[in-house]
Amino acid sequence: MFGVGFIQPLLTGCNTLNADIAKANGDQKSTEMLLNNAGLSVASVDDALSKAAKAVQENQMDLAQLFYIKAYELKPTNILVLQKMADLYVQLGKNELAEVSLKLILDQQPNDMKVMEQYGLLLLKDRKYAVAKAALEPVVAQQKSWRAYNGLGILANVLGDFPRAEVLFRKADAIFPNSPELLNNLGFALYSASRFPEALAYYNKALQINPDFKKAIYNYALLQAFLGKYDIAYDAFVKVSSDVEANNNLGYIAMEKGDYKKADNYLQEAIRLSPEYYKKANDNLKKLEILEKRDFELIPSN
Repeated sequence: MFGVGFIQPLLTGCNTLNADIAKANGDQKSTEMLLNNAGLSVASVDDALSKAAKAVQENQMDLAQLFYIKAYELKPTNILVLQKMADLYVQLGKNELAEVSLKLILDQQPNDMKVMEQYGLLLLKDRKYAVAKAALEPVVAQQKSWRAYNGLGILANVLGDFPRAEVLFRKADAIFPNSPELLNNLGFALYSASRFPEALAYYNKALQINPDFKKAIYNYALLQAFLGKYDIAYDAFVKVSSDVEANNNLGYIAMEKGDYKKADNYLQEAIRLSPEYYKKANDNLKKLEILEKRDFELIPSN
């Protein structure tokens, strides 16, 4: 299946935070030495936080990391420091370090549902499904959170439980209606359950609210192609991808549907547009040839 989706290992142990950050900065020296070498100093946790905030404002993210690490070293149990570190790591795409920071907060405040939700959604993004579920379920048990319901809906969809995904997305939509993201996700759950007219209605609704929403455009194109409406699908695909990708996508879907003539036309066009670089289309064409040969051999002779 295509569409909503989100990968990687288990949580880093909390006591390895400094080593992980040193590694992330490509330097095994102590934070103090790094700051001294840069001609910088920190007088207190508040001073470190202030300097980190200034560094973020000036887009000096490596420096901001160092100041946050120093603040953490001065007071490892400071919740504000840990939250600031988590937020910075999310911004930098260092999700595993963000997860470590949030886990340290939860070790002190296990009932902080706001942090639990942030932690669970990060785990989901990194495809750590079991721990993501364990983090998000207590959130929806205690409060109405559309983000947590949406996260659990994505998880249910990934695991193939489409009816549950639909229920969870509808709960999220009831709390936060008319969100293109939620409408797209609900449409995808319905598409996954082969409820195509309903899925199409939700994709259309998402695109009425945000005509430029790429995920919904892509999912809408996939559904139209699956329904055999290749021209409509092509017009949608080229809004979010190149001509080459659009032709390859349509060729692949047509091949999966058993529409071999259409598949051959689209794949040949993808190769014509990019003969040197579009390996995918060549691979799909080879697969198509195998399928055509297999189906021909299955036809009984008179």
